[in-house]
Amino acid sequence: MSDEPGESAAAARLYSAGSDRERLMEAVVRVTAAKGYGATTAAEVCAAAGLPATEFQRHFASKEDCFLAAYGTISDVVVAHVAATFDAAAGEPWPDRVVAALRVLLELLAAETEIARVTIVDVASCGEDARIRHRQALGRFAPFLEQGREYAAGGAELPPDTAQFAIGGAAAMVFDEIRAGRGGELPAILPALAYTVLMPYLGATAEAEMARISQRREA
Repeated sequence: MSDEPGESAAAARLYSAGSDRERLMEAVVRVTAAKGYGATTAAEVCAAAGLPATEFQRHFASKEDCFLAAYGTISDVVVAHVAATFDAAAGEPWPDRVVAALRVLLELLAAETEIARVTIVDVASCGEDARIRHRQALGRFAPFLEQGREYAAGGAELPPDTAQFAIGGAAAMVFDEIRAGRGGELPAILPALAYTVLMPYLGATAEAEMARISQRREA
């Protein structure tokens, strides 16, 4: 499983399965993408991974155990790429760093549409533990956004749940695009997604910031 944050988003893959455990985690996501979580069985996961049932039992207690392990690793990879991009832009204005990180996120998800659908859309039907993990995964993006308090005028007075509000809006946009079958086209929503994330912090100046960033990229 690839988790090197230095890879470009275009080349990065959420999975580069090597060990038997990793092959099973990749398989549970691929089979879930094809059949749905409820219809997926451990036997089918083993068959997709090309491994015997005894190997599944050696690594995981259940299908849910395997799925949650896969979800956790995917989350780690995604956050690592986002963090690496955000950190690489240190010294740039905060909105520029956020836009760069969102661009990488969208490119990564667009390159792995099956995984994106399972872990963003289908995860809601994978049980309460999976839904809890999903909420926790979204919360890992809050520290990147909370740096906006130092950039925004009056940032110190913003409500304590500002990051959660921004993340919720962004997550809903990505969810809708993937559910509509446009996962491969996610980079196209970058301007709208960035505005959704920046607006709770920047208010009326968010549109001007987006225009500045766009002009800078075209220069």
